[in-house]
Amino acid sequence: MKNYNKVILSNKSLILMLLLVSHTLLLGQSVNYTASTDIIANPERGLQKYSITSSAYATTANSNNLSVETLNNWKTSADKVTVVYRYFLLDAFLNSDINTTFLENIQTDFNNVRAAGLKIIVRFSYSNAQGTTAQQPTKSQILTHITQLSTILNTNKDVIFSLQAGFIGTWGEWYYTNSTEFGTDGTISEAQWANRKEIVDAMLTAAPIEIPIQVRYAGIKSTMYGNTQLNEQTAYQTTANARIGFYNDAFLNDYGDQGTYSVSSQCENPVGTTGYNYISNETKYLPMTGETNGLNTCDNGFRTNSANALNELDLTNWTTINRDYYTPFWTQTINSGDYEELIKNLGYRFVLNSSSVAINNGNFELTLNLSNIGYARSFKKRNVYLVLKNTQTNNITTALIDTDIRTWESSISITQNFNLELTGTFQLYLWIPDIETALESNADYSIQFANTNTWESETGYNNLLQTITLDNTTLSVDDFLPNSFFSIYPNPSSDFIRFKLKNYNEARVQIFDVNGQLVKEVSISDNDKLNISSLSNGIYFICLNKNKLLTHKFIKQ
Repeated sequence: MKNYNKVILSNKSLILMLLLVSHTLLLGQSVNYTASTDIIANPERGLQKYSITSSAYATTANSNNLSVETLNNWKTSADKVTVVYRYFLLDAFLNSDINTTFLENIQTDFNNVRAAGLKIIVRFSYSNAQGTTAQQPTKSQILTHITQLSTILNTNKDVIFSLQAGFIGTWGEWYYTNSTEFGTDGTISEAQWANRKEIVDAMLTAAPIEIPIQVRYAGIKSTMYGNTQLNEQTAYQTTANARIGFYNDAFLNDYGDQGTYSVSSQCENPVGTTGYNYISNETKYLPMTGETNGLNTCDNGFRTNSANALNELDLTNWTTINRDYYTPFWTQTINSGDYEELIKNLGYRFVLNSSSVAINNGNFELTLNLSNIGYARSFKKRNVYLVLKNTQTNNITTALIDTDIRTWESSISITQNFNLELTGTFQLYLWIPDIETALESNADYSIQFANTNTWESETGYNNLLQTITLDNTTLSVDDFLPNSFFSIYPNPSSDFIRFKLKNYNEARVQIFDVNGQLVKEVSISDNDKLNISSLSNGIYFICLNKNKLLTHKFIKQ
């Protein structure tokens, strides 16, 4: 025995060299996933619910606020609503600053939206009806109001979906204004356009850069900020062009969605026009929201039939649409059988197709194949994490995946190598939380993949149904010595291992976990079988006759 050990140790340098050039343990595993047909309550997409403030909002604290109960009911309904549209009517402040009561009521609304796990589209307007009276204050008063609102917008940026460019005209839609400062009914001078641009510039300054601004017509953005279209390089920057999206409150109606697009006649179909293509491009990177406001009778109602509605929602990358208006449109869509398809595909809808893992000791390579089958990309920046949960300790390790979900369109493939210096057995998850620290740990704001048996509602994790075992221990010559004295098989194993003794008739076996704790000790003979089913999954070390040189590593799975 002593002579044999001397032979082995005298060749230590040779073994070390062989170890460096040849020791690689590669284990691979793949999982295919099943797509879900469920309507999913994912953040920043889907149907939106309408709400408007009352006159008491400016005079009475806690009056006409959005209630947490109502918001929760919308979220848990069959439609799974996660976005509320809030129309703040400032008609009490045509000639004065916004008072404290109104500002405090806004904050209460934001608090309640946060408590319910929703997000809010914000629009401020001074007039809810056409007429000869003023539709908004002077430009200087509007700019003062925007400055007043800046603090509350920045304080609540975590729950604000977007800020719509209201403030001018009836309903804040920039058309009927009765104003020499801003122009009206499509008749707008160069100086009036400059005044309008001051309002949007002030909104861009007042609002955090994370909050997109939305304008009502294609021509608003192109006239004030130029016709240069966004692309993958210029999107997601801090420029005005990269921050201004659209809302369309006359989706599918005549006259080019009532001014959204420039057309030459009532019944001209705007699809394919310059303005239509412009919005179709910009909304790849920015939100498109709004509502229908009538049934278009042109071409026998072609544009507002549900099949065409689905097509145009896709063409112009719709993120949310108002469920409360226009009722006949929704009745028609429900009767056609297209309702569920519409609400499932608004915004993004991410589906996991497959994942695979290739393990090399403590390192591993993860490949993810997924699809976005929704009408739009996600327009909000989010981190994507791989989560590893230790199956013995439940300790969580997160690793950032090098991807940007705002670019996820159609088919997506991600491959990344991870060297996390971990040892143990781990369950794998994907986690896409809100980017804001205040919401990161709230599962209501995490993205759920449209798959069966993967979502964990309590944590906001998507289970990849992958369990991997990693060994980050440093290998030495001692790893090669046991082979001459005993062997074990199968390895890995889930229920038993068998021993083959080479220099003993019988021996004493000790099993240690990765923390060096003795978990089992037995006597064995050649070809004995040892039951290991009671051990937790993970890495273990088998020591023969208490000799550290005679140690085998094995994996319980």
